[in-house]
Amino acid sequence: MDTTQHKKTFYQNLFLKKRFFFAALPILIVTATLALEINSTPEVLNTSLINNSTAGDAERTAPETYAPFVASAVSMADSVPQTKDGIAITTRRDAPNQEIGISVNSEVTLTDQLAAVGKAFGKYLEAHDAWAVITSGKRTSEGQLDIIKERIVERGAEAKFPNLEDASVADWKTWLKAWQWLRRRHVPVNAPAAVPGADVRTSMHLEGRAMDLISDNLDHLRGMLADFSRSKFARNAPLHITAIVREPGCVHINLA
Repeated sequence: MDTTQHKKTFYQNLFLKKRFFFAALPILIVTATLALEINSTPEVLNTSLINNSTAGDAERTAPETYAPFVASAVSMADSVPQTKDGIAITTRRDAPNQEIGISVNSEVTLTDQLAAVGKAFGKYLEAHDAWAVITSGKRTSEGQLDIIKERIVERGAEAKFPNLEDASVADWKTWLKAWQWLRRRHVPVNAPAAVPGADVRTSMHLEGRAMDLISDNLDHLRGMLADFSRSKFARNAPLHITAIVREPGCVHINLA
């Protein structure tokens, strides 16, 4: 290769290198700027995340440094439940809000007298480091009939009583047969209303004189209710326990 050709090739290569360098220069500048900003302002980024997390932005996660603070805020919010007649309402059905004391499911209806008994039992539970949840209080006749319908469905007997699903309390000829069928199988459920000429036992729930409760040990709960009924905690309650029944899924108490 002669000298002239060599010089021509050299300048062509140099020209290509310069074009590549200037084309890549903007990318290099942007990358260096971002790296500098990230390394120089960590406190600003962390502050932004913690403010968003405490404002309830569920799509963001606070840095590990602030995790104890966030967890503390959440636990404090959870420890202040709503109340019904002075009794804490469960945030999850059938689950106590706290390790000791009394809670009530949100759908339960309590009269003033039932609530007073519940609060008195709650004080007893606190003194004994135990918990319980009230799962039923005063019921309507329609609510009692719904329980009969549920028990029939649970036992797969809908075909025996095809008109039961749409029956009202007034349709006693329909629900009475279903109720009698359950009673013959020793299913603990009372009738939603009295029926003239029939041996029907109605529920004390209809009169606001009964409650159902649960805990992690129903046999132990039955014993505690019996002990409570004789204790100083029950002395000033407007109603007193007259019967305690350990049912398959709860402990039932009658009151007077």
